[in-house]
Amino acid sequence: MTDANKSTKKVEDEEVMITSSISDLEKMLEGVEKNTNTKFERFFLPALAVFSAIVIGMFTIIYSITSDMTRLANSMDPNMGGNMTAMVSSVEKVSNSVAKMTNSVTYMQKNFDQVNKNMTIIASKLDNLDSISADLTHVSAKMDALEPMLINMEEMNKNMTTMQDSMQWMQRDLSILRASFSRPMSVINKMPFPF
Repeated sequence: MTDANKSTKKVEDEEVMITSSISDLEKMLEGVEKNTNTKFERFFLPALAVFSAIVIGMFTIIYSITSDMTRLANSMDPNMGGNMTAMVSSVEKVSNSVAKMTNSVTYMQKNFDQVNKNMTIIASKLDNLDSISADLTHVSAKMDALEPMLINMEEMNKNMTTMQDSMQWMQRDLSILRASFSRPMSVINKMPFPF
């Protein structure tokens, strides 16, 4: 019997505990509701107001930008499309010209490479000219030594001319002498000699 009393007593304690805990929970919920209302009013409403102000500000900015763009579009030249087409064709021509210039510059680069090779060859040949210049200096020195010989050759040439004139005179004199001897000799030749 004592066990049954104890078990009934336990059930009664649990019921009391549940009812007391429910009432405690209700009191806690009421406190939470009061706290949440005050927290809601304290944090959410100002955040909502700030967010609303930001949204209104953004709307105002977007509206002013769109109105400015509308005014800008209305103030543009109506012939802008044709002008833009002409500008695009001009840009295409400039692009083609730049491509041609690029090709020309590439060709010039190749030519400059060839010129550079030729300049290397010319430089080596100019180095050879130094030795040729030294040889010409030796030749000039030898020509200076030949100058007295040339003077002697010139005098010799004059003497040869004088000698040739003298030989011509001698030839003429011999012709005259032969002519003067031929008449008496012809008379002697005509004479009969006994042998």
